[in-house]
Amino acid sequence: MRVTHTLLHGEDLARLVQREYVVAPPVTVSLLKRGFNDTYLVTDVEGGRRVLRVYNRGKYWIRSESDLHFELDLLDHLATAGLGVIRPYQRIVGGRLGQLTAPEGERCFALFTHAPGKPLHEGALTAEQWREFGSGIARMHLEMDRFLTHHDRYHLDERILVERPLASLAPYAGSGRAAADLAEIGKLGERLTGEIRRLRAIDGAYGIIHADLHRGNTHIDGDGRFVTFDFDHCGFGLRAYDLVALYRGPDSPEEDRHRWAAVLAGYQQVRPLSRSEVVSFPVLAACRALWDIGDWLGAADRTGDAWVTDAVIAKLLADVGKADVPPEPASSAVPD
Repeated sequence: MRVTHTLLHGEDLARLVQREYVVAPPVTVSLLKRGFNDTYLVTDVEGGRRVLRVYNRGKYWIRSESDLHFELDLLDHLATAGLGVIRPYQRIVGGRLGQLTAPEGERCFALFTHAPGKPLHEGALTAEQWREFGSGIARMHLEMDRFLTHHDRYHLDERILVERPLASLAPYAGSGRAAADLAEIGKLGERLTGEIRRLRAIDGAYGIIHADLHRGNTHIDGDGRFVTFDFDHCGFGLRAYDLVALYRGPDSPEEDRHRWAAVLAGYQQVRPLSRSEVVSFPVLAACRALWDIGDWLGAADRTGDAWVTDAVIAKLLADVGKADVPPEPASSAVPD
């Protein structure tokens, strides 16, 4: 029998950590989360915490180990610059990325500092704290502009944000309703592609991004310090896209709209966006809705696809339709 994905035993991983890193033994390793990687909590004999990631194989955005080195180098750069991010540890033999042998083949691993506090979606943050969070994203983007590496990483362009998700959804046009909805989503996707290309042409609008900055990927501690983690999807993309996971449109609850306004204001204070970028958030929100579906379908061999129902496709059409993009790609950019 061939194996697609296995869950590794905590005791074996504890021995791996003790062998590969300078950590006070004995250590215990317990599973935190299964997702696009397997993530474990590592606790040393003194109670110190770290996080071990065992990377999954076969991810569509990871082409080689160079992509993983890019992520780890970027985190080290940002942490050295004083940004609130997790930091990868050096292995005893050197380097930050290791390999282990699993039943499905070789898998890479890395050990990171632990992010203290609790996720942003669990806390009641003040407007000032949300502004500070937005400012932190802007500072991260500015520091990313200074990052140099000989490793490469993928691009969150129209192929990743639109074309790939649409292709992944095509096999689910089983009913007349789903087929009609997917055909309409495809038409909207062509328009989104034009908008992505238009935005990418704006000076400074494109660069390295986190790419998945939802509120679960940042913790805030008791002193109000933010620590962002899970750079697994990082790559080159539209800078405004890094904010879109927090975007809430005019039909959203008042609390959500106030939070979004504070985040955007904080970002603008540090790294102002052009008017074209500011008005693009409904378009980018539609792109993220498409990307999210395609992202999970990319892991269907491990997580299944029974969740892709006619109702899910109908909701996706409604979400993408909110972008209200023009029938044809704009011939000129909105004045900045």
